[in-house]
Amino acid sequence: MRKEAANREIYARILMILVLVLIIAAGLLVMLWFGYSKSGFHEDEIYSFYSSNRTSGIAWPDREFLDSERLYDECVVLPGDGFDYFLVNTVQSWDVHPPLFYDILHTVCSVYAGSFSKWYGIGINMVSFVLSILILYAICRECGLGRVFTAMFLYIWAMHPVAVSAVMFIRMYMLLTVFVLTCLWLHLRMIKRGFSSRRMIAVMIVSFLGFLTHYYYLVFFFFTGVTLCLLWFLQKTPDTSSMGFGERMGRIAKYFACCVFSLGAGVLVFPASAAHIFRGYRGKEAFEAFSDVTGWGGRLRFFGGLVNDQVFSGSLLILLFLYMVLAIAGGRKDRRFQVTTVLVFVPSVLYFLTVSGTALIFGETSIRYMIPVAPLFLLIILSAGDYLLKRLNAYWKPENGKKMSLRFWRAGSLAMTVLFFGIFVFMNINGLFFANRVLFLYPEEKAEIRTLREHAGSTAVVLYNRESPENIWRLYDRLMVFDRAYYICCGSEDEERPEMDEKDRDILKNAGEIVVFAADTPENMDRDAEINALMRLNPGVSEKEMLSRKDMWTTYLLK
Repeated sequence: MRKEAANREIYARILMILVLVLIIAAGLLVMLWFGYSKSGFHEDEIYSFYSSNRTSGIAWPDREFLDSERLYDECVVLPGDGFDYFLVNTVQSWDVHPPLFYDILHTVCSVYAGSFSKWYGIGINMVSFVLSILILYAICRECGLGRVFTAMFLYIWAMHPVAVSAVMFIRMYMLLTVFVLTCLWLHLRMIKRGFSSRRMIAVMIVSFLGFLTHYYYLVFFFFTGVTLCLLWFLQKTPDTSSMGFGERMGRIAKYFACCVFSLGAGVLVFPASAAHIFRGYRGKEAFEAFSDVTGWGGRLRFFGGLVNDQVFSGSLLILLFLYMVLAIAGGRKDRRFQVTTVLVFVPSVLYFLTVSGTALIFGETSIRYMIPVAPLFLLIILSAGDYLLKRLNAYWKPENGKKMSLRFWRAGSLAMTVLFFGIFVFMNINGLFFANRVLFLYPEEKAEIRTLREHAGSTAVVLYNRESPENIWRLYDRLMVFDRAYYICCGSEDEERPEMDEKDRDILKNAGEIVVFAADTPENMDRDAEINALMRLNPGVSEKEMLSRKDMWTTYLLK
């Protein structure tokens, strides 16, 4: 009997490995499908390449031509300039983010020097996605989830629109998710298997890397550490139940010292991080937003609505009610369920509340800030269902005198599991293919680029706002259609403008068509005046046709 049980366990583990491989393969196929569908870039994605591979920097000219090849060179690694991590870190010290993701992207671009591709960034995120699935599997094991519910949960996250959006967005948020999940897994292991120097070293390494990926890692790490220390202090973990007060406080002090050391190492490696957090403009904005109590209600409604819509397809309130019912019924007497739920639930919710009070609001794309905890929100709901079914299965065991109803109960249990799974699969399919919840694809760009290529022989003009020249990066893929563009800085109508070079005047005067990329500037800007001046300069153009409007820019064709 013991040998048969051991063989069944081996077969079950092999089957679980095969299921895990299939889930990862299915998820990667979905990522590839949407990766091929990605037709444009968010401005921050172009800035990822610019920050990682910057050559000499761009100073946007005023009333001068600039070759598009210059823009291209700024976003690729030129032959002979690869693997220059000192430059990457220097550029990031001028920005608001730590450098790890940019170092990785620079490494990939260095291997493929001289070329630009969306797949360099998507590929990094796909690797991070695979790692996140493996770590989530380990978290499910530490939480004691059954194999069926573990497979359900991993499949749901692998096919989730938020996961796909995270892979499509060429920024550091999928990598941040890996370190957030690894942080949680290591802390769960310390609850289940006890505190050890080896596990604490692993926490320090992950925290060091997470800190160098995004400063929001600190938020999750802080609340996870505080929650664990409270569980230790209150003797809620198995290895502290018999500890004295002094021994518990000694452990907490050792944990705190290790955490401070790892984060201090991060500051030493990237000294600009302290300035970013405390003196940088994004750090100041975050602190000001967090301290503005009057704005918290609106921020919580916005990010709560975002999570409700994109993570739970509008069903958050129903699922929260279901979670409460399942948790009360299934876990009220299960100490392990209570402790692990606290360590998953509390940091995730506090991360949501803190980030909601500090993050930038950019419409639906602000879901990027919630990506690291999105799978944990799903896990919380599904884990409660798993624990409830386990308790009910234990109640209906034959030795409890329920033989007559056992077959009926098993059929009902299977039906409940399939229904539970089916609801989430339906939400995923709807979000992926019908509700268009996968972000950062920009399918409309394909038609716009096609239209611009029809006018590739025209002269391109960029009318940009003096107050926000960085928005020119939003035009990157559109400017690549043209060999060069003429840049005009639009400020107040009262400002003195530089004289147009005579050679440039002749080019614009004799252009058959002019494609104008005009920044959507405030009313006191002279954008329209500049367009009218171009039309007066060129006697061959008499009509203004709007080709498109997107991301603070309107494209006109003067013909």
